[in-house]
Amino acid sequence: MSSSGLQRRRGGKAATTSTTSNQQQQQSNDAYDDNDDFTSSGNGGGDHKIGYDSRDIEDRQTLKLPLLTLMEEVLLIGIKDKEGYLSFWNDNISYALRGCILLELAFRNKITLVNDPARRRFELSDRLVEVIDSEPTGEVLLDEALKIMKNDESNLSVTNWIDLLSGETWNLMKINYQLKQVRERLAKGLVDKGILRTERKNFFLFDMATHPVADKLSKEYLKNRVLALLAQRTVDLDSIANDQFGKETSFKHLRSIALVCGSYAANVLENVLLSLNYDKRDQAFARADELLNDFSEFPFNLSTQSPLGIGLNLGQEVNEEIEKDSSGELQLELIAAVLSVFSRMDSIL
Repeated sequence: MSSSGLQRRRGGKAATTSTTSNQQQQQSNDAYDDNDDFTSSGNGGGDHKIGYDSRDIEDRQTLKLPLLTLMEEVLLIGIKDKEGYLSFWNDNISYALRGCILLELAFRNKITLVNDPARRRFELSDRLVEVIDSEPTGEVLLDEALKIMKNDESNLSVTNWIDLLSGETWNLMKINYQLKQVRERLAKGLVDKGILRTERKNFFLFDMATHPVADKLSKEYLKNRVLALLAQRTVDLDSIANDQFGKETSFKHLRSIALVCGSYAANVLENVLLSLNYDKRDQAFARADELLNDFSEFPFNLSTQSPLGIGLNLGQEVNEEIEKDSSGELQLELIAAVLSVFSRMDSIL
């Protein structure tokens, strides 16, 4: 039997072996050429053809991801540059980081809300979440959270998942859903990426690993992006793009809004605003509060311009970004749902 033939991955009819005339074989090839590209391999040019759909390659390259995850960015903002640790009095950051995990999975098209028309009867934070893509991301914490969510037989709400991943639950059957040592693991991930370094410091009775900032430029990039949203009349992320967060980054404006809201909820936003005078700092906090309110509801409030005169073009930029990336409504709802949890964290914790 001849080994020639066409192995197809998507679309079209299966090819047959060349047992007919040359004319029939040519007609068959022409029919396939209308739909797909072909690659041949083997000795001497080979007769073993493999058909592929160019969309298979494009799909894998659709998302342009930044170097740092949203959780790593929030943690980096919170870490003291020289001391290498977070404030001991910060009770919010652990809970906020779990919310950032859901946001990052949503930005990567891994999770979404359950498509149920009845969901609109419930608050955003009470709508149910489902996994739509369980392929590993390469980020340990994201993959661990994704596996937990995939293995759960019931669809839980946004608030439920943040509570469970934080360990804030009375359900003993699901206490093992808690993600352990999130801050330390994120810090070690930043060490691996060359952003932080590891040191040992003595705190009277015990030694503790600290992670001072090794690449100050990376933190400066984050500060510039946050200040672009909180202190500038018009938002221009392209002018401050860099090799870690490029111009082609998917959802770059929504990601930056999530960074501001996550940092605000985690009580670390002030670290970015120290360079501003008191009036500008108060104005920046007021703008962060506006962003949290505008994007913690769905549809997003894109039409109202800030009375502070900051970010006057942000609504238009986000709207164009949503249309460009063809974002699904359920995915955007999920982002709004997590931000709605951030907006009422003081009453939760």
